[in-house]
Amino acid sequence: MNVRKFVSFFAFALAGAGLVAVPAPAAQAADPVYWSYAASTGATYVKVLDGVVQSDLTAQSGVTGGAKSSSSKNSTAAVNVLNLAQLGAVETKTDAVVSQVLGQPQTTLKSWARVANVSLLGGLITADALETTVSTTGRADGNGSATANHKLANIKIAGAKLPLNIPKNYAVTIPGIASVTLNYTLHGKVEQPEGDLIGTMSWAVGVTLLQPFGGYSAGVTLLVNPVNQYLSEVQPSSGAGLFGTAYGSRVQANVSDAVTVVSDPTARVITPFGSSNGQTKTNSTLAVRVPGILTTGAISSTTNSTKDAFGNAEITNTNRTAGIDLLGGLVKATAVKVTAHGKLADGQWTSDMKLELVNLVIAGQRIPIDVAPNTILNIAGLGQVAINLQQTDTSVGYQNMITAVKVTLDTAQAGLPVGAVIELGVAYTGIVPPAA
Repeated sequence: MNVRKFVSFFAFALAGAGLVAVPAPAAQAADPVYWSYAASTGATYVKVLDGVVQSDLTAQSGVTGGAKSSSSKNSTAAVNVLNLAQLGAVETKTDAVVSQVLGQPQTTLKSWARVANVSLLGGLITADALETTVSTTGRADGNGSATANHKLANIKIAGAKLPLNIPKNYAVTIPGIASVTLNYTLHGKVEQPEGDLIGTMSWAVGVTLLQPFGGYSAGVTLLVNPVNQYLSEVQPSSGAGLFGTAYGSRVQANVSDAVTVVSDPTARVITPFGSSNGQTKTNSTLAVRVPGILTTGAISSTTNSTKDAFGNAEITNTNRTAGIDLLGGLVKATAVKVTAHGKLADGQWTSDMKLELVNLVIAGQRIPIDVAPNTILNIAGLGQVAINLQQTDTSVGYQNMITAVKVTLDTAQAGLPVGAVIELGVAYTGIVPPAA
């Protein structure tokens, strides 16, 4: 049987009113419960109430899967979210541990993040370091639990006298400027007949602006050391394992110790390991703004997948990004759309990838709508631009990926160093056949 439900970070947050406190009553079924998982850990996240992403997870690490353990880590020398946050060295790590405890299956998600030399809101909030450790466990009886710990070394908030030991979910206000939450954790369970969902959200410091500040509107929320973990109840299956993602944009600048700008995948969806059971899962945002680098209009990403117990599987992932303006107009488009489709039927894999363009212009050059796959342009003062980049890999399972536009800078631009990579419109699928 397939994964019952996929929930993104903020969809889960909005569903908070429906959470039921854990532990829940013991499962009635005699068969053990198995869990698929997804988790992400970051240094910062900035979002506006109207859905406009200012800065997605920086220094993000994340895992997704079900049957096997996995691990991811990331680091960067510094993070600078213009006028909101300045951080020193950042490290994050996310693990999923799938094990047997007393002969029964158990899955535990573990997130760890550490940021140094923290300055928020122009120094109104400071700390020598913030260190976060969060774990969520799903057990064979259907119950779950979570633990969270945030170390806030020498944290100071202007006008506030903080206790020596910050309690859980502590809140203070900087009058007329921002509301602040410290050592925050929300853990709960969404109970549903077709399979339960356990989730944990946590962060070291959360800031919501009460009035405009530094060019940002009231209602903007900044999270430091944000963690999102969820476990979705599934039944064991002998079928294929599924992987995949789609997103609108990503800026990678981790090519030296001078990193100050990062924007991780926007409007990202992830293909559930056990499939979406033929349902289309969507993640959308109204716009993205990475100051001085990128603005977009609406972004929408989708994933749809099926599988059976005999190894057959199919995935279709898409992204559509509108209103693209990159690096002051060097790259502009009314819209780009990418589709990645992979299908494994009776041991035979087929792959289809498609790019759709509306008014793509690069350095004044209009790109034809039927541009050939893997077209490469070398633009003076910009760098290498790959258009309709299509890649396949059958060394581990069956994988394909399409990127509408990929820019690799050979000239420093807007605070980005030489070698920085900017991606626009990405869709990826992966199918791993069951063991023989």
